[in-house]
Amino acid sequence: MAKQIRCADCRFVQVDKSYSTKHWTAYECGNHDSDYYGCLLNITSNGDKQKEITWRGCEEGRMHNDSD
Repeated sequence: MAKQIRCADCRFVQVDKSYSTKHWTAYECGNHDSDYYGCLLNITSNGDKQKEITWRGCEEGRMHNDSD
């Protein structure tokens, strides 16, 4: 079983400029292998914006220092 990597620690997180605003930065999953691909990672299930990435992550994630 692969280790689950938190989204906040994953190297595939990227800024989504199309959803970001002047006072809030949207972060999305950029990993094509993840079920979360394209999802905004700092939005609650109710649609509330959050400053930090709070999603739990997935087994397809990679740490920033992983070379694979």
